[in-house]
Amino acid sequence: MNKNRLWAIILFAVIVYLLMAIYADFDELLKAIESFNWIYLVLLIILTTIGYFIRFFKWNYFLKQAQVKIGLKDNLFVFFSGLAMIITPAKLGEIWKGWLIKEINGEDLGKTVPVVIVDRFTDLISLLLLSLLGFLYYEEGMCILAVFLIIFFAFIIMIKSKRLSNYLLTFLERRAGKYSRDIKTMHYTFQETMSFKNLLSMSLLGVLAWFFECLGLYMVVQGFGDHISLMLSIFIFSFASLAGAVSMIPGGLGVAEATLSGLLKLFGLSSTIAIGTALIIRFGTLWYGALLGVVVYLIFKNRIKTEKLDEKIE
Repeated sequence: MNKNRLWAIILFAVIVYLLMAIYADFDELLKAIESFNWIYLVLLIILTTIGYFIRFFKWNYFLKQAQVKIGLKDNLFVFFSGLAMIITPAKLGEIWKGWLIKEINGEDLGKTVPVVIVDRFTDLISLLLLSLLGFLYYEEGMCILAVFLIIFFAFIIMIKSKRLSNYLLTFLERRAGKYSRDIKTMHYTFQETMSFKNLLSMSLLGVLAWFFECLGLYMVVQGFGDHISLMLSIFIFSFASLAGAVSMIPGGLGVAEATLSGLLKLFGLSSTIAIGTALIIRFGTLWYGALLGVVVYLIFKNRIKTEKLDEKIE
């Protein structure tokens, strides 16, 4: 991501948060944030970090299924550096992890890029499963979830169907030119990683990972001295995250915050507390993750390169 685009995203985020503050009444929002029990932000960051390690296990599993060989330490570096890209649309900037792996061990992008896509795909399935709790609270949102489910199942059928996938493969190869070999490799990797067993088991693992961030929402509301049920917290956070992801806006900025605060207000919180909660949640998930990714990359990139150089010399 170039610097101009990064600054544009940050500026957009500042504008979004200023508009939210104005809507909530800036003075009232400041009072609410001043009264917030900040130990709950620490708990949110701990819960988010636990979720990241669970998602690392999922990422590592898919790499093994794709027969990508990379050491644990290098893979931790790749995964956590990739968090810097969570502010890209639908986190698709995490494809950068494929380039990091190639830089470390020369692995073919045709193997690693599909792993990133399948990993994100299971994240979305996990959020869909958690969002289904909305049947208990918000029937109006179920039509949207139904559309998402149809799209996901259509994608799986397209990949798993030999007839459809061969047609798509032939179509892409004709237009890929010298990259036709990469298209074949990617198709093979999709076939290897997208078995029903892999998708089901890793989506359920993703449910556990995302649950910790949903629990973080429950905690943050308590930090403001208010209360919502854990089940409602799970629905609101997962639905807002899903809305942000499919919006294709960098980091889901504006969409995720509006969905979070809107649903919190719909279910009884004041505008001030709802918006304050949304801001703190996004700081402890989106911005914490992005900052963690940048820090890990900057600290360890030279160390990784130096170790690889030493191995070559030996």
